[in-house]
Amino acid sequence: MFASCIVDTNLKEVPKDFYSPENSFVSKANFESALADIYKTIRNNLHMNYANVFMFGVDSDVNVSLNTDDEDGNPRYNEYMNWNTLNKDNTYVRNQWQFCYNWIFKANVVIDRVEDENARLTDDEKAEIMAEAKFLRAFSYRFLANMWGDVPLVLKETTAPKFDFVRTPRAEVYQQCKDDLTEAIKYMKTVDQQPAGRAPRAAAYHLLSEINICLGGYQGAIAAASAVINNPNFYLMTERFGVRTNFTFNGYTYQGPQKPWGDVYWDLFQEGNMNWKEGNHESIWNIQRSPTILGGGQTPSGGSMNFEHLASPIYWTGPDINAVANWLKDTLCGRPAGALNSTHYMSELVWQYKGDYDRDIRNSEYNIQRIYYWVNPNGEFYGQPCTRETYGLNAWWQRMVPPSFKKGVTTVHYGLARDASSGQNHDNAQIFKDWYMMRLPETYLLRAEAKFRSGDLQGAADDINVVRGRAKATLVDASDVDIDLILDERARELYLEEFRYNTLMRMGKMVERLHRYNGNIIWRNYKIADYKNLFPIPQSEIEANKDGGLTQIPEYE
Repeated sequence: MFASCIVDTNLKEVPKDFYSPENSFVSKANFESALADIYKTIRNNLHMNYANVFMFGVDSDVNVSLNTDDEDGNPRYNEYMNWNTLNKDNTYVRNQWQFCYNWIFKANVVIDRVEDENARLTDDEKAEIMAEAKFLRAFSYRFLANMWGDVPLVLKETTAPKFDFVRTPRAEVYQQCKDDLTEAIKYMKTVDQQPAGRAPRAAAYHLLSEINICLGGYQGAIAAASAVINNPNFYLMTERFGVRTNFTFNGYTYQGPQKPWGDVYWDLFQEGNMNWKEGNHESIWNIQRSPTILGGGQTPSGGSMNFEHLASPIYWTGPDINAVANWLKDTLCGRPAGALNSTHYMSELVWQYKGDYDRDIRNSEYNIQRIYYWVNPNGEFYGQPCTRETYGLNAWWQRMVPPSFKKGVTTVHYGLARDASSGQNHDNAQIFKDWYMMRLPETYLLRAEAKFRSGDLQGAADDINVVRGRAKATLVDASDVDIDLILDERARELYLEEFRYNTLMRMGKMVERLHRYNGNIIWRNYKIADYKNLFPIPQSEIEANKDGGLTQIPEYE
């Protein structure tokens, strides 16, 4: 009992029956699990968080939030961003800032632990894990630099409280993203090797194209985008494909015989069609969702992906003028709340370009519904269009029947819930699609932007025309190309996919587009200052940084 011991060896604590930093990052499986957690967190923060759906453009040029109409039939708006008074205490801004730094923290842990003496990894395994973690770090910093400008650059695992962060110039943050992506490209797996849901090497090239544009390196941006576009693994889908090519539907009246339904753009958004390994060769990187797998997504009662809930009209809840309720229909409907509405620009103006309203398949009846019908056979107006004259909640008209973008709904529901009055099954307005993070048309539009900025207008038009050609839209000429055309084409192709705030702030176009297309700002005659092309640093972050110089953007002081 009096035997001596060597303190450094005998008394060193190495936990064996619970997870700790010493035993959590040892095997390849440990690191794979850590990467999976980052992907899951990104998915949950961006696609399954009700409060953060604003990243897709709530209160931007493409979306507004309507409430009821006033006594003259004009829309009343809910303001999420309060652009006229946007300040450093905005909840949505704070949430996104914290989300990004949480992803960065987790990526830094993986990057640092790969080189730890406890890690039992081969050199190839280290390189692959490091590459993927650096891609995810660059993905996170891309949002921060685009939407806040100068931000703290943290490249090591934070292991102790730190209260002296300072802002790094935006260009240096972009350069770090470029350095991370350049390294990631060397070792990330290709799309045919990478499991679904994890970013392949092409995703790093795609993101590098955007970062090079931000740095003014347009030839580098063109080269990075071309590495994806010229990769034989990727090409635009131009013919019907996948699980619903034989789908039939009797139309939004829900009457009459079934008829063939859909087109190739519609196919792109059918559950079971959205991954590269499901035969979709324009899919670069997707988040993964499944209500039947543990960890695959929350159940309808717990909330999950909210596009159908937020962005689809609430017409089914309203009675007619005889107080007879309309009925919920499960196919191509759901149980939406109509809280997020496309702007007039997104639902109408953008489709009128070159007279393409009836030509562009992205605007077809399969992809956007604009007329709603009374579907309760017990009502006087059964089978007729819903109108102000027949609607019993006239003051809710604007919110009840705005256009519905069918990419954001489920064609055939799981039937996890049931409407009491109609007996129709639905999924409580949740969808379980493996949603796109990056899709090849955006790569073409990034390359078009880089070519435009470098002075190659014909090259830019050629890339835009690849996207428009698949949509059967009229092709553009070199003289048509400017940044607004590129933004319009992004809206037509990528609505509810691209993070619209990120795009507009990266280009410095947020304020201009708000004044031009945001119905609420036009209606209220707001004059938004140019400095709101960037978000304020959250005040809570500045206050927590008690020992350092985390400064505010001056105009937000």
